[in-house]
Amino acid sequence: MSPYQWAINGAAFPRNRTLAIENAKRVSVQLENTTMMAHPMHIHGHTFALPNGLRKDTVLLKPMQTVAIGLEANNPGNWMAHCHNIYHAEAGMMAALVYQS
Repeated sequence: MSPYQWAINGAAFPRNRTLAIENAKRVSVQLENTTMMAHPMHIHGHTFALPNGLRKDTVLLKPMQTVAIGLEANNPGNWMAHCHNIYHAEAGMMAALVYQS
């Protein structure tokens, strides 16, 4: 068990809000790092567009950085979005990404 917690949407997993998306929609997601550490944010089962047009499945958020990503909701299922520093994910920095029916 980690001595600290990390959060997405203000709470550590599994107490945070599920990220609900609708199939076949383009979703704009704002990733905001309010910490003084870098966080490589990763979304399972998807790629997303960065503002410069590059497609990725992981983006490094620098301290105090905000990045808007464009996600194509084209892979229905239940997925996770999390910090790729696994000790951050294990301490709660992840959220469920769920397709609504």
